Amino acid sequence: MDDDKVICGCKNVKVKDIKNAIASGAKSFEEVQEKTEVGTGCGHCVEKNKALVDELLGK
Repeated sequence: MDDDKVICGCKNVKVKDIKNAIASGAKSFEEVQEKTEVGTGCGHCVEKNKALVDELLGK
């Protein structure tokens, strides 16, 4: 997946922002959310991005 792809339009969060949050210690979707605000706008992208975070965390 392209690191510059926007995966949360409300908060303009990109794939690289998720990867950076994980690299800086986030261990769950909720921790990634705290660092990036992904899915905290309309909430439409939450399920898709939970799956992405789980994949990146190797869950």
